[in-house]
Amino acid sequence: MTGTVIKGAVLLTNEHLAVMTIKRVIFHDVPNHVHGVDGNLVLASAETEIDAQRRNMLKKKLAKVLDSKSAYPILFEDNSSSPVVAIVREYTKKEHKVDAFVTNTQELAKHLHQVQHGAVSPGLLCVIEFAADGKPGLVLMKLEREAGAQLKLDKVGNKTRFAMSVLEDLVLTDGTKLFKTAAFLRTGSGDDEFLMSACDSQHRVTDSSDMARFWIKYLGCTFREDPRVSTSKFYNASIEFINSVVTEPVMRTAIYDGLHAELRSSRSMVAPKTFIQEHVPEELRTTYREFLEERKVPLTSFHKDVIDVKNKLRRRTFLSEQGVMVSAPEESEGLVQVNEESIVVQDKLKRVGRG
Repeated sequence: MTGTVIKGAVLLTNEHLAVMTIKRVIFHDVPNHVHGVDGNLVLASAETEIDAQRRNMLKKKLAKVLDSKSAYPILFEDNSSSPVVAIVREYTKKEHKVDAFVTNTQELAKHLHQVQHGAVSPGLLCVIEFAADGKPGLVLMKLEREAGAQLKLDKVGNKTRFAMSVLEDLVLTDGTKLFKTAAFLRTGSGDDEFLMSACDSQHRVTDSSDMARFWIKYLGCTFREDPRVSTSKFYNASIEFINSVVTEPVMRTAIYDGLHAELRSSRSMVAPKTFIQEHVPEELRTTYREFLEERKVPLTSFHKDVIDVKNKLRRRTFLSEQGVMVSAPEESEGLVQVNEESIVVQDKLKRVGRG
């Protein structure tokens, strides 16, 4: 999967990565958490100094990884307990001084230490503040290192930071892989207005094992479905709800018409929560929401792609010589029979309205 496979640009693309500007870099050494043992968590208290040449090298390395076939689209998980979600959302809302950058990244490292145990390999957490096309973002990288390897710490007044050699040795060498990476680029003021990508070169992201899902659970994220899948699931579940739960004819028609209007509109996003407020009667909203959740339909906004339900959204219109108009779903063959002398609708009357 490359950065341009998913419609609606839910992944960071080459265009975003090409204009990336790296602003700050910091490393924290994060050992595995052992119950009852404090461990040797080494938190830097200052950012790592990085020159222009290495900024450019790091940018190219990130572009290669985040636009690779190992990258996949993610979104924040509802009700996640991971502090990563809140930190990414809050930090990218405005400009910060370096002290805030250091403090927030230390919290990210502490959380990684708490959840990193068992067979999960220890390593360094690298956090990068960047901007792309004037928009703020953060990159998180988890890097493994050989057991016993010594990492140089520099003193800056009363603060410590990992030397540039760490970046050189663990990130920028030709043979180095960025084992676990995630990038968050804010695109608007809303909590979910981000382009988000993650990559794990050690495990297939579709595996269900704890090892394979460790990184995405740490991030407080989940996989983002392909927009055509999300759109199809939303449409089919809604039609099922209309046909099996809604009994009042006027309500059924209103929800059905609203659903078709939503998916035929020019808007690029579908917002189920907004749809519920605007098109579902109040007494059915909770039931409908639970119905969608049971069928694993996302309630968070998703990019719209109607390719799989396109035929279901089309309607055919029949106009008689006397001005009578009949409109029917295109997929419903046989619902309307047209003869030389008549138009016959093979259906029951649901309601009569005035145009």
